Amino acid sequence: MKKKLLSIVLATTLLGSLIVGCGSKTDSTTTGNASGEKTKIRMTYWNNESTVASLLDYLKEAVPDVEIEYQFIDNSNYDTIVDTQLSANEGPDIISESPASALKHAKLGYIADVSDLGKNFSEAGTNVYSYNDKIYALPGISWFEGIYFNKEIFEKNNIELPKTFDQYIAVSKQLKELGIKPLAAGLKSWEPLLKSSMAFVTAEYLSTPEGKDFGPNYREGKVTLNGTWNKYIDKWSEMITSGIYESDMTGIDHDQALEEFATGKAAMFSSGPWDLDAIMAKNPDLKLDMMPYYGTKESDGWLIGGPGAGFAVNEKSKNKEAAMKVLAAIASKEGQKALWENNKGGTSYLNGVSFELPEAFTSASTAIKAGNIYCPWNEWGNAGSAHEDYGTQMQSYLLGNQDVAKTLSNVDTVVKELLEK
Repeated sequence: MKKKLLSIVLATTLLGSLIVGCGSKTDSTTTGNASGEKTKIRMTYWNNESTVASLLDYLKEAVPDVEIEYQFIDNSNYDTIVDTQLSANEGPDIISESPASALKHAKLGYIADVSDLGKNFSEAGTNVYSYNDKIYALPGISWFEGIYFNKEIFEKNNIELPKTFDQYIAVSKQLKELGIKPLAAGLKSWEPLLKSSMAFVTAEYLSTPEGKDFGPNYREGKVTLNGTWNKYIDKWSEMITSGIYESDMTGIDHDQALEEFATGKAAMFSSGPWDLDAIMAKNPDLKLDMMPYYGTKESDGWLIGGPGAGFAVNEKSKNKEAAMKVLAAIASKEGQKALWENNKGGTSYLNGVSFELPEAFTSASTAIKAGNIYCPWNEWGNAGSAHEDYGTQMQSYLLGNQDVAKTLSNVDTVVKELLEK
């Protein structure tokens, strides 16, 4: 889940420094274990360091002869920077990968086969990181996103939790009438519109017998979004026409929206376990819970999610052995527990490892127990990266720059080009 965006200025600075200086300044170096010094390796991720703080602390103890330089790269530039470095046989030693980027990098020979470690994980976690029957990244803690809500606001105003999309719209309107902002949203990022709309399409269509094969067919170029998803996006657009999502939210970033929710200025906020600590740090007295997304029919609800970002090793790393030692530590029960500490609510795919669901996700537990966690673009194969284009096209739709058909057809065009590469 690509969260915690830095400012445009910082992202631009990173882009310049990493691309221009992707030689000696960014390469990891071995300082000489023979003399007792540590091997230095670099790990990149699109989430900031707080989301893996406990893991990094654990790795210092588990692999004391390796020093890890953690490098956060803003998600708007992540793929460009990492691809540029890998194509020059350089780049980070350990790379956080999405399913789409892992497939691309595996095909290009950029990342190492980690099947020996991957065999200890369930297929549900490794299948999206596999190519030609080999595993190229270890799945992180599963991620999911639902809708956090302020329990005190709901209870104080006798508002019942919705069980359908229409009920959700009604609850949001009720909150507005009470002078309470229904939903805090940082639409400066393309992610909220992507996940909200796709969650509705999942509940309404992709989870049904009629829609279950859409993903596999889409990556084969047999179907298109335009002509299939139109009626679902038309219905979901009540989020816009009801004033829940507003155009001025495109000037608000993720962290601003999080603070708005945490400080009680909005009743709801769409996010996942990775933001729980940050929310509670801003308001330790906040009583919150999470509800799933719904379709028009009453159900257990759905969460957007799947295997967490994969951990891959740079095939050309000068310190490949040290990177593999770190990956082995991550693949231990203790490593998974440390990774979970900053991602509570998710689950591990390592065989024999399980964690208790925190109280903050009580109202989403029915969806979780039902297995209603799904990430549509994970099934798009080589075109998986087009989910970002989908998100930016939805921003244009929100701003009234294009209709639903144009929005979806623009994504189809990008997907077609990616599938033809």
